[in-house]
Amino acid sequence: MFQALVILLILLTVIMVVCVSLVNKRVVRNRASVVHLIWTAVFTAICYTCFILVSPAHYRLAVFMAGMYFLSTDWLVVYLMLFTSAYTNTAPISRTPRRIVGLLAGIDSISFIVNTFTLHMFELELMTSDKLNIDYWYVHLKFPHVIHRFFVYLLVLYSLVILAYRFVKAPVIYKNKYGSILFQTLAVVGLNIMCSAMDAKFDYSVILYASLAISICYLALYAAPKKLLGKINSTIVEDSVIGLFAYDNDGKCAGVNSVAKRLFDSDKDIYSTAEKYLEDWKKEFGGSDEDVIGAERTIVKDGQKIYIYVTYQRFFDEKGRTLGCCFQFEDRTEVVKKFKDEQYRATHDMLTGLLNRNAFEEEVRRILSTADEPYCMVCSNIQDFKLFNELYGADAGDKLLVAQADMIRRAQGDNSASTRIYADKFSTLMPKSHFNEQQFLNNMSATMTLGAASTFKLHYYIGVYDITDINEPVWTMYDKAIMAIDTIRGNYEESVCYYKEELLKSIIEEKEVLGEFDKALKEKQFLMFLQPQIGRNGKAVGAEALVRWLHPQKGMVSPGLFIPTLEKAGLIHRLDLYMWESAAKKLAEWKAQGREDYSISVNISAKDFYYVNVCGAFHALAEEYDFNVRNLKLEITESALMKNVREVVKSIERLQKMGYDIEIDDFGSGYSSLGMLKDIKADILKIDMIFLQETKNKERSKTILKNIISMSKELGMPVITEGVETKEQVDFLMDVGCDVFQGYYFAKPMSLENFEKEYC
Repeated sequence: MFQALVILLILLTVIMVVCVSLVNKRVVRNRASVVHLIWTAVFTAICYTCFILVSPAHYRLAVFMAGMYFLSTDWLVVYLMLFTSAYTNTAPISRTPRRIVGLLAGIDSISFIVNTFTLHMFELELMTSDKLNIDYWYVHLKFPHVIHRFFVYLLVLYSLVILAYRFVKAPVIYKNKYGSILFQTLAVVGLNIMCSAMDAKFDYSVILYASLAISICYLALYAAPKKLLGKINSTIVEDSVIGLFAYDNDGKCAGVNSVAKRLFDSDKDIYSTAEKYLEDWKKEFGGSDEDVIGAERTIVKDGQKIYIYVTYQRFFDEKGRTLGCCFQFEDRTEVVKKFKDEQYRATHDMLTGLLNRNAFEEEVRRILSTADEPYCMVCSNIQDFKLFNELYGADAGDKLLVAQADMIRRAQGDNSASTRIYADKFSTLMPKSHFNEQQFLNNMSATMTLGAASTFKLHYYIGVYDITDINEPVWTMYDKAIMAIDTIRGNYEESVCYYKEELLKSIIEEKEVLGEFDKALKEKQFLMFLQPQIGRNGKAVGAEALVRWLHPQKGMVSPGLFIPTLEKAGLIHRLDLYMWESAAKKLAEWKAQGREDYSISVNISAKDFYYVNVCGAFHALAEEYDFNVRNLKLEITESALMKNVREVVKSIERLQKMGYDIEIDDFGSGYSSLGMLKDIKADILKIDMIFLQETKNKERSKTILKNIISMSKELGMPVITEGVETKEQVDFLMDVGCDVFQGYYFAKPMSLENFEKEYC
């Protein structure tokens, strides 16, 4: 028994030295505290071995070695405490308690060394065991030794409390990390107490001291971390957001985590599913020698498409031999959906779902690049959509636009593209054979019956451009379709218009007019022509001033071109001011020549009242030029009178007070002619030429004309009839009492020189 104990202690000592050597070669956590603990255990084992081997002849040496053994247990528990704090990541005790512990351990150590001479801690007695047939040293403990025991057990208790607390509070996978050391420490303490209580011949707890040190080295630095790592890896694999199929070297499924089960929606036969997946993969990538392969895949689950990124990986041992392989499945459905949503937002109008401008342009270019049939660009616009929005709100307007977009989708067919340009403007590229004008109009009309649109009269305009050059810029195609709409805008009897090259020519001419207007006005390229007005006696009584543009390069420009252009651009008032002044200057010139028997009539358009202080302008002319204001007749069209009636009536009254005569021009061409006469006291009535034009109801026209002239006589207004072209018309007008005649029968508009030469 004695020899076995000695051999075991020597063996344990050698093992501990080997452990220290191995630990020092590796970089591991808590290495320093483990090394200190093992060296102390080595010292403890050596001291106790030497103690029990000391011969009876050397009493003092035996006492010294026993003291060194007890001394080493002090430092063994101190280093156990330090290791436990480091191992459990417990904040170490503060500096003052550490100093106290170190001081007490130092005092206890010195006390054991001094005990060699004083024997105040313990004494030895040589005993003989008949059963074992050996002599051994029996230790008689004294009171100071009890203090040593208390100090040692207190430090051990501190370590046990820390380990026990960590063991109880730690998650399950961490319990083995603390439990194994906790229970071995308890075993050492228990054996030590048992040896003391049973008054054993030898302190067998020293064996556990060494075993504990070796076990701590193995558990703390090797086994526990590896086991913990295995559990952590297992938990990570199971709880990972990435699905996993793992296979052995024979292609058999070795493991499947819960994510993979959910992805493939299989619980009972998931392993067969996994092995079948590997077989299909090898068929596709069998020729690849890559160790890691990634690919995009989709899975249909519950009718929904799931996007996954699959990574295949092979594993090898240190000699390069294949150990197995695995699949990793990353669910990228949300990422793909988010990307598609962002891509959709970048290419589509969010209200209607149609393409936005940039995407539409790209799609048109793509379609036309491979087109094998004629295409057309169809654009639509809603008349008064802004007013509809203001009356019924943006929500009602949005519903109307969405309904229109749905209609366009249904009508466009294959190989087509549609976009919402902005507001209520839509554009569609479609094969010419797919465009059915009537169907398009019917579909448009159907949208007008939805919601608030059914109570508000909406009118759609559709412009169509037949594409002749597929390489033409997309927005030029769109502009041409819009040009077609512009030609019928405001006309509620038409809805569809096709682009013709004449439209572009007309627009170019309009641009040229606007571009050259300022220069022409400054250089007096605009000329005042006069069309004579003939009295009943056949003599001229005056003339209507008509503008002509004598262009230095183009010659005479038709008024039908530049007047509507200037009206549309809001510049007609500047030309009217120019003509008013030209007429005033000519009347002043005639007055200076003693010719005051002729009048000149000038036009005042509806827009003049918006842009010009009309009364102020004619007052200024009368102040600047010396002419008889009665000879400057002011023609105001019925359309001008119908807009802002109160202000216009006030202006007419002020002009009449200045001495000007007011002519109602184009009487009978509007819808409220008779009603207007009761509010406006005009001086002269000028009847529109429509009553003299050829018609099926010729007699009815004459009757109306006869009664208009009769009515004007009763109202005290002289009558001028324009558009007189035949002798028959002259004779009829003479019979019904017309006062003045104007028309081609007498003379066309002529230059001032010709007028003065012929009539003056």
